[in-house]
Amino acid sequence: MSEGVIDRLLAGERVSVATLRTAVFRGVFGDRVGALIGLAALVWFGLSWELNFFSSDQYAFANTLVAVLDGHLFIAEAVYGPPSGSTPGTYLVDGRVYGRNYAIVVVSALWLVLYRLLAVLLDLRVLLVGLWSLAVAGLSYGVGSVLGRRRAGVLLGTGLGVALFVGNLAVATPLPARWLPMLALQTTTALAAAAVAVVAYRLGTAVSTRRVGVAMGVVAAVGTPVGFWATIPKRHSVSALVVVLAMYTLYRSRAATSHRHARRFRALTYAWVGAAAWVHAAEGLILLLAVAAVDLPTARSNRPRDLAVVGATLFASLLPFFLTNWLIAGNPVEPPRLLPSYDGDVLSPAATDGGTGTQQATGDAPAGSGAGGESTGDTPIGGLVAALAGIGQRLLGLVIGSYGLFLTDPGRIVAVFARTGYLDGLTASEDAAINLSVLASMPLLGALVAAPALAAKRQLPALQSPREWSPIRVLDAFSVGYVVLLLGISLGSLPVHHMFTVRYLHPLYVVGLYWLARLPAVRRVVESQGRALAAATAGTALAGAGVYLGVIAAADLVLGESVQVYALWALTVAVAVLAWAVLATVRPGFDRAGAVVLGVAAGSMAAYLLVGGLSLFPVTGEFVLPLSRILVDAVHYTRLYGSSPPF
Repeated sequence: MSEGVIDRLLAGERVSVATLRTAVFRGVFGDRVGALIGLAALVWFGLSWELNFFSSDQYAFANTLVAVLDGHLFIAEAVYGPPSGSTPGTYLVDGRVYGRNYAIVVVSALWLVLYRLLAVLLDLRVLLVGLWSLAVAGLSYGVGSVLGRRRAGVLLGTGLGVALFVGNLAVATPLPARWLPMLALQTTTALAAAAVAVVAYRLGTAVSTRRVGVAMGVVAAVGTPVGFWATIPKRHSVSALVVVLAMYTLYRSRAATSHRHARRFRALTYAWVGAAAWVHAAEGLILLLAVAAVDLPTARSNRPRDLAVVGATLFASLLPFFLTNWLIAGNPVEPPRLLPSYDGDVLSPAATDGGTGTQQATGDAPAGSGAGGESTGDTPIGGLVAALAGIGQRLLGLVIGSYGLFLTDPGRIVAVFARTGYLDGLTASEDAAINLSVLASMPLLGALVAAPALAAKRQLPALQSPREWSPIRVLDAFSVGYVVLLLGISLGSLPVHHMFTVRYLHPLYVVGLYWLARLPAVRRVVESQGRALAAATAGTALAGAGVYLGVIAAADLVLGESVQVYALWALTVAVAVLAWAVLATVRPGFDRAGAVVLGVAAGSMAAYLLVGGLSLFPVTGEFVLPLSRILVDAVHYTRLYGSSPPF
């Protein structure tokens, strides 16, 4: 929402509905290009949107969502998954089973209520297909308008939208009601992923130009793992969103022309901490540390009034997190992840027939105790202090252990960032080689190797007081600090089975987009070779998907082999990006070659996302788009497990 409208509302002035609507639109999307990027992202995600339980912990999320809609936080019945309800992501407190990710669950409960109401009035499948087809038509119209070809956009969009709607309806079947909770959860994560693309566009436009912003927004959706996790109801899309939001509002707080607006954006930056903590406590903590470490020394003013506004906003944002923890564990700073895991039989029919199972039977700690049954203090304040001290000690231990790996086990670092393949220590039945390294997940990141070459060319910046830092320098410092902390809490547990795209480092890909936009060589390509870059990206995505499917079919590859074929190609492309970036940084030029290698890198990931969503992974559920299911039946060649040699 624009600052002028906010000021008028705070002053008690009347604002017309049209003005308010325009202000909200600008506050969310920035402009119509931002809205088109968000719409395009949702259309892209919809192509492979499958209603399916991708991993076992999603049974816990669905059961938790059903419980919340019934009016309580604990899971009373295992509607999904095993009858015992014992899956990753469940915890036992005082004989009651709880889930996690309550931030996503609570928001999804609103969608579930809406979907259930709509299902009574009309066929939900027809509605979803209609909305997607309308989005396709709207996207065509919007792009045509931006390019000055509105008539062509209207004609193409109308024809394509109607054809897709009719085609989907021709093969549609009713959507079973059992999938509604999953649909609600996926709606939340898909919207979060689309919002990542929108905010990436706005961030790129703010720190550079609109062309750079468009490139960042589009690549966020099609050239990074954001698209992979968009419709998989886990925390990763939301985690990436809060980080890019913090980056955007932090920059705006430094670029604001008035102290009042700067304070407003500064406070909003801390508001994202509460959202992050409610999703995942550790990620909220490192976001707070990264923001505070940069914000406090570089703020225009740290007067009591300014700090009071910031503190009040931070506290208010943390209230849902505190309240959820208190209702579950009796301790506002003890999230479910720190509670004893549930692996019993409390929810099974046999247990519930004879009464609710008890926690004492399993030897778990009572509510309000620390994990493991040790008392956290004699008083509430003492318990709070002890819990915070324990969290701080654990965080410090994780950081020390993670960075110690660079000396003690560099092979693990290589596996995470460069080449994963098969994981030693896992049996053949467990390791399907479906993991990708960071570079394989986003080949564009190979360009960041040029950063040291760029630094060597530039003179060291003059020493300045932190309060004199430019907005972009503040954002640089935050991004580096956040990634250092993110790696610190994550590297010690990587690589692991089923990390897929190194999902524990998911916000790294969004920060990496910003770092790419900071490279002059990349900006030159985007500004001067925009059409060539777009053509290379789209051409690689379309042709690459066909070639990839052909290789899978011709070689009769299983899932692990299929993923590792892509991994080897992606690493080859990343090396090409790396070589170009270093050469173009040391000796400016080669922009046409840069458009090709950057486009191939982004398009390769887009091809993997498309093929992965439609062909690689087992299909046991329903696709939102019936035509996608028809396509899957034609190209689904792989199976989950099978003996395959390491590449």
